[in-house]
Amino acid sequence: TLDESAARSFEIVFIPGLAEGIFPKKTLEDPLLLDEHRQKLSSALARRQDKSEEERLLLRIGSAAARCKLVVSYPRMDVAQGRARVPSLYGLELLRAAEGRLPDLGQLERQAAEAAQSRLGWPSPRVPEKAIDETEYDLAVLDGLLHDPRQAVKGKGRFLLEVNPYLARSLRARHKRWRSQWSDADGIVAVDAMTQETLERHRLSSRPYSVTALQTYAACPYRFLLYGIHQLRPREEAVAIQQLDPLTRGQLFHAAQFELFRRLSQAGLLPTRREYLDQILSLTDEVLDQVAAEYAERLAPAIPRIWESEIEDLRVDLRSWIREVVNQDQNWKPIHYEFSFGLPLERDRDSESQSQEAVVMDGVRLRGSTDLIEYDESRKVLRITDHKTGKLPQARLQFIGNGEILQPLLYGLAAESLLGIPVESGRLYYCTQRGEFQQQSVLLNDLSRRAIRQVTGTIDQAIARGFLPAAPRRDACQNCDYHLVCGPYEEIRTRGKPRKELGPLEEIRKIS
Repeated sequence: TLDESAARSFEIVFIPGLAEGIFPKKTLEDPLLLDEHRQKLSSALARRQDKSEEERLLLRIGSAAARCKLVVSYPRMDVAQGRARVPSLYGLELLRAAEGRLPDLGQLERQAAEAAQSRLGWPSPRVPEKAIDETEYDLAVLDGLLHDPRQAVKGKGRFLLEVNPYLARSLRARHKRWRSQWSDADGIVAVDAMTQETLERHRLSSRPYSVTALQTYAACPYRFLLYGIHQLRPREEAVAIQQLDPLTRGQLFHAAQFELFRRLSQAGLLPTRREYLDQILSLTDEVLDQVAAEYAERLAPAIPRIWESEIEDLRVDLRSWIREVVNQDQNWKPIHYEFSFGLPLERDRDSESQSQEAVVMDGVRLRGSTDLIEYDESRKVLRITDHKTGKLPQARLQFIGNGEILQPLLYGLAAESLLGIPVESGRLYYCTQRGEFQQQSVLLNDLSRRAIRQVTGTIDQAIARGFLPAAPRRDACQNCDYHLVCGPYEEIRTRGKPRKELGPLEEIRKIS
């Protein structure tokens, strides 16, 4: 360090980081004892000006340690903020001491840019001869070729195809993906006999699908391929959580809801009534404490204070949701909660869950779990509820939410198939303050059944035809788990592809 170089000397001394905010560091007054009060109390107390003098002294010590050569530098870019940096006053004073004049800032920045060998976004020197490894050399060569006329550089990058077979395959695939025609680099678009035979085993009547998997098709057929057929998932890493992410928060909330419904049923408090509100709220607190303790044991939160704060936020949401529920129509009685079908029977499922899958419409096989099934005794009908802990979407849900909201209808059809009771409607219940306790309901009538049949038919035909390309809807890539697989330009790239093959997909994207 600079202070360790005091009373020592070296042939060459390098002092990097002479940029504002780095060296010298930004000095601030002590907020607990301001400089004016420090001066009154004692001259021995360090003030802001003293800290600046200490930084200046460090620069003098480091500079004085150089016997033959002193090299100073500053970073031209703030990588974290993505903006240019300027040299600090210390750097400018050193240049004035060396050259006898204060340099022009614009000229200094140009000189620094010309002298720098590496650049953000292109980690190689400007001249290939100054590369330190093969990768830098290749990038430096390509940088020159990219700026020369096309005819002059034709064939000069071919050496990259001969470096190794993996790079060659990647470059050829990239070339195909940017062409105006669909190709095998875009996903599954033209199938051979073996692929066709494999896809037959993945049709909607050949194996069960989760509703979540089917919803990915309208967002992007390739996402459906990776999620629903290849069943690729992001790798999970065991780390101590610092803050509840939306997925974990939703899981904890649903677990508390399930246990609460189970306890309320055992206590004979379903359907909920206003006269028992205090008893229900007390039971809600007890359930949340139990579920939170189980999750804390499993997740090992890194900062207990933050975890406790998050749990209290959940408590507010749960209690507010209960108050909303007791004021709703009391004709609906909860009869099943976390009712699963086509899944292994587990302790945290409804006791009447079924291991067999649901078969709906023209043989579409489904598996999944419904948050809540309610029964109206007077009309002999069911209502399906899927609880949401996120924000209420701005777009109004009429049938299928542009092909991406299928729970109300598919869960309703599954309940009809398994329980043998007509389902009147399915709904999404945004049961937290963030969702403003709003509901979006879909009636199971002829129009809605026709809409959901169109969705499942389109997906099934896409599998049968073998046409599942990367064709994302607008902004679908922003929150996609497979962004690293496809890259950042899928929306731009697919705009130039033929739209005729995407006709059925575009049709279901129009149905709200």
